Amino acid sequence: MTMQRCTNCKTTLTAAAVVCVNCLSREFENFEVPTEGHLVSWTTIRRAPAGYSATAPYNVVVVDLAPSIRVTGRLAPESPPPSMGGLVHQVGEENGCRLFVVAGI
Repeated sequence: MTMQRCTNCKTTLTAAAVVCVNCLSREFENFEVPTEGHLVSWTTIRRAPAGYSATAPYNVVVVDLAPSIRVTGRLAPESPPPSMGGLVHQVGEENGCRLFVVAGI
């Protein structure tokens, strides 16, 4: 998985950006980040917004991939149930959303 980092101040940006949120620079570099991390938090969406109701219920997760790199995504439908601090790994992406599964169960 790749992310962007500002070449001026080294701020990590989790979404494609036009300017750095820290220093307003327009110079970025792509870098590789791990695909495994630890589950920080999650919530189960039972009443999904329009266009997503067919996939409800689903879990939205917050994952620490590395120090100072925290991302959000979804738990894949085939994943075991989440647990706080549990190891997860990215298995793909769907409509711009990272898909994770709980590992080691």
